Amino acid sequence: MDSKEPAVGPTAPNLTSRDLWRQVWADAYGKEVQTAATYSYTWLADQFGHICIGIICDFIATPVSGVVMVVAGVAPALEYDTGLWPGLLIAVAAAAIWETCAYFSSVRHATGAFPLDTTLLRANAIIAATYIALGAILGFAFHLRLIPSVSVATAVFVVAIVLAPRWLRQKIIWQKASIPYLFRLADAAPTINDEDAKLLQELIDAGAPPITQPCQVVIGGPIGSGRTSMAAGIGTEFAFKHHKVRYLSLDCLLEFATNATGRFFPDDPGPATISYWPWSQSQVVIIDGIGPLIAVNEQGHEANVERFKAVLQNELGAVATVLKRCHTIWVLGDLCPPPPRGESGAVLSDFAKAVARYCDSPSDPFVVELDAPPERHPNKGAILGSTRTPAHVTTVRGVWRVSK
Repeated sequence: MDSKEPAVGPTAPNLTSRDLWRQVWADAYGKEVQTAATYSYTWLADQFGHICIGIICDFIATPVSGVVMVVAGVAPALEYDTGLWPGLLIAVAAAAIWETCAYFSSVRHATGAFPLDTTLLRANAIIAATYIALGAILGFAFHLRLIPSVSVATAVFVVAIVLAPRWLRQKIIWQKASIPYLFRLADAAPTINDEDAKLLQELIDAGAPPITQPCQVVIGGPIGSGRTSMAAGIGTEFAFKHHKVRYLSLDCLLEFATNATGRFFPDDPGPATISYWPWSQSQVVIIDGIGPLIAVNEQGHEANVERFKAVLQNELGAVATVLKRCHTIWVLGDLCPPPPRGESGAVLSDFAKAVARYCDSPSDPFVVELDAPPERHPNKGAILGSTRTPAHVTTVRGVWRVSK
């Protein structure tokens, strides 16, 4: 754990050019078999791959264009640079067509339950096509004489570097959240009605503390219902809107709370190549793995609200001052078998009220109730009645706000 005392309270991400360079150096110089592979490393590898694809496309398109020009009588003889300009234009056009098709394919596969971030998706397709085009220009430069070749290659190198910071900053902000995996809500299975999706989307679009008032979200559902996927999706949406998010398990938070003294809140920065956001400075904190702790000794393993309240007041009392200043997402475990006094949704509301009181919330908390996972085909694993299998199947029974 880091012994340096961090500042307390939610702050927006602030990545300097020096921070970006350190991350690039760690990703480029390190080896993924020795250290954790990062999302920024993947992006860098993707762009190098796009540049190589562009070079290959140009090297294929140039001689093919040259042969066509000779056959058509446009060129007198086939030289190494006969199809130079047509080859470049074909390679660039092919990159644009390929990424356009990929963009529209992603749009078609979005489920429509949550709004698709078409602006970011389109920009991502454009930047990928741009790097392929840069590779094609680099391949074009290899056919030139020394001085023009070096000049064009240098220009490609400069443009490639200038375009990178915006995208690297986005990837680093997400990976420092420690979310288990990247998941966009637009790719979730369409099992949530429009009003519920709108309610949750409004929370995300409103921003995060200190810009907006802190709010709490309680997610509950049976095993396999997609609790972590929903939490990861909400966290990813906040991170992609440039908010500081931190994912924690409850056992880690309990350990941090046990060792908290005054304004000192211990933390685990994670892998050296990532260095997670300090949870005490995060705008959104996701707390997963709550269910086993509050139900482990209960008959029938039912969730016990009173036990949860005791954990909040006693074990987590030392960190309440931090959690009440940020958005918090609480991922509960299975509430089944259903309690005798009512549906599981009523119990989730009780948990949400307990969280709101603990955080001294100025606003009503949200509840996201998930249903049992949908039936799957025994052989293919596809959802019965579905034309495709979403990566994350989350059946949402309902989303509502609880009056404190």
